[in-house]
Amino acid sequence: MGVAHRAVRLITMDPKSISAFMNSPRFVPILVGIGCLVIAVFIFEAGVAVGFHKAEYAGHWEENYDRNFGPSMMLGMPGTGVPNPHGANGRIIDLTLPTFVIAGGSGPERIIVTNDDTIVRDGNKSLAPSDLSIGQYVVVLGSPTDDGTVDATLIRVLPPPGAAPNSSSTSQK
Repeated sequence: MGVAHRAVRLITMDPKSISAFMNSPRFVPILVGIGCLVIAVFIFEAGVAVGFHKAEYAGHWEENYDRNFGPSMMLGMPGTGVPNPHGANGRIIDLTLPTFVIAGGSGPERIIVTNDDTIVRDGNKSLAPSDLSIGQYVVVLGSPTDDGTVDATLIRVLPPPGAAPNSSSTSQK
């Protein structure tokens, strides 16, 4: 009975005992330890959320590869990994607005989606997406979508490789 009586006494602490514990030298280190543990859990969860977002994009990109680019002929070949989801660069090889496909540059062919808010620039000139043409070299910045495409925010038209810096890149039309 003595042990049961002590257990009940620990559970029902009086205000003097609580005050004594809070003023003891053990209280601050325990509080700091609990705070550090909470911060560590928060950082871990943030890392999990970021990793999940990246893995989700990679999974959606892989699931839609055949639909976007046709059947893969490089089965078993080592690749360079998942492409940059926020942009692409290369030559326009297919143009059916509001989408177009670019090839070359830094990876596989990429499907780009334009909208009314897409900014298109050629040097100092502002263009419309309808001014783009097959064969032009572009750099695209935008947001990744779940189906592996890029929603274009900015499209910069570049001169073709090897062209003089002052030649117009829109002369490819």
